[in-house]
Amino acid sequence: MPQESCLNSSDSVKTGMREEVMRKKNSVTIADIAKKAGVSRTTVSFYINHKYEKMSSRTRAKIEEAIRETDFVPNVLARSLNNKQSFMIGVMVHANTSWEMVQFMDGIEDCLKKNNYQMIVATTGWDLDEERQQIEKMKAQSVDGFIVNPSESFDLLWKTIGENRPLVVYDPPPVTPYRYWVRSNDYEAVYDALERMVTAGYDRLILVTEDPSRHTTIAQRCLAFDHLVGIRHVRSKTIYVSDPCLPEKLEFELLQHIRIEEKTCFFVTTTELLKTVFLVLRRYHDLMPDRIGLIGFDSVEWAAMVTPGVTTIVHPAFEAGNHAARLLLDVIAEKNEEVSGKIFECALHELGSTIRTTDKKKKEGEGE
Repeated sequence: MPQESCLNSSDSVKTGMREEVMRKKNSVTIADIAKKAGVSRTTVSFYINHKYEKMSSRTRAKIEEAIRETDFVPNVLARSLNNKQSFMIGVMVHANTSWEMVQFMDGIEDCLKKNNYQMIVATTGWDLDEERQQIEKMKAQSVDGFIVNPSESFDLLWKTIGENRPLVVYDPPPVTPYRYWVRSNDYEAVYDALERMVTAGYDRLILVTEDPSRHTTIAQRCLAFDHLVGIRHVRSKTIYVSDPCLPEKLEFELLQHIRIEEKTCFFVTTTELLKTVFLVLRRYHDLMPDRIGLIGFDSVEWAAMVTPGVTTIVHPAFEAGNHAARLLLDVIAEKNEEVSGKIFECALHELGSTIRTTDKKKKEGEGE
């Protein structure tokens, strides 16, 4: 019993210490920030409520430094009551595990944090019913706006968001009904990358893809493949995959297209599927890149760690997310009422699956 009493006493002390720390954090006020930054309380209040159009960059920097040093956390509830805003943004993406989506959400969060906003994230798997449910949940939480990576049928839902809640769409169709959007140039990036492969001597191109009807992005990548093959008269084959995570189901079909007498390049349309295809092809790594080539999307860190390194088309997803958030906040603040869209350029990162290290060094030397 004495031992148990001692443990309880220790726990009480720890709890008290935690509560004291929290009280100290919460005791920081606007007046404290104003004093530390050398500005008025009104100026700090304007900053917290995003009314800093006429505020100098020097003043903003001093306030931001004071907030960082004191761990000041604005009272979101009080701001909500004063401004009739929740200072929360609803973010809906098809998945939160892919490299592109992680980077995209990091970009959003970076912008929102700097502007004292928070985000609520939901994954939908590009499922219309799930999108409908998440919209209603986020509306119930009074989010001020939405950033959505939508399904093909999302246009049936988006008006239910309401005119008082702005919407920014990531990767909409080329012809889009949405007023505010951000996307990458997937079609052009794929076409240019595959043309580079043909020029490098690959005489067969194999497209490995999930169902293109799932999303505009996949459809655009497949379309670029088909157009390149038609224009350059390259022999080709398309392999449709229902489950991107099961290499044993894919192995038999992939191996049928490995021919020693030909140079074959496999182009994979999604990040998840790229890793599965690599697992199958890596046993033939001694044939890469002379007889077998492999090219896919994103997963920059993974692509550089494996052997051979995998050539990928990389999205500037962080920048796209940051821009989407900035655009949404401008619309919420009524700074932007014009139709606004921006296209971000992808980059090709060439590694050992399509180019020899010696060849790469030679090209880099020629460019100097």
